[in-house]
Amino acid sequence: MGASRTPAVTGPSELKYQLEHPTAGFIWSRAVEAFGGEELAKKWMETSLPVLDRRTPQQCADSGGAAKQREVLMILARIEYGMFS
Repeated sequence: MGASRTPAVTGPSELKYQLEHPTAGFIWSRAVEAFGGEELAKKWMETSLPVLDRRTPQQCADSGGAAKQREVLMILARIEYGMFS
């Protein structure tokens, strides 16, 4: 019934590396994968989220803080696998 989704391109070993060494570039590429394109990824990246203390994923990605960057990557993983909470 819902829209079909293309499986993630990023494999488990790459995801592990990204979580250990998060960067704004990794976050952007994961957002594009999770949302299936740049337009939706950009919209999501610019939306403040309660789970990020009302900050946008872009602000967290640009912060350089590994903990906040990991948090955004984990949110993207949950979105990609349909685990909304």
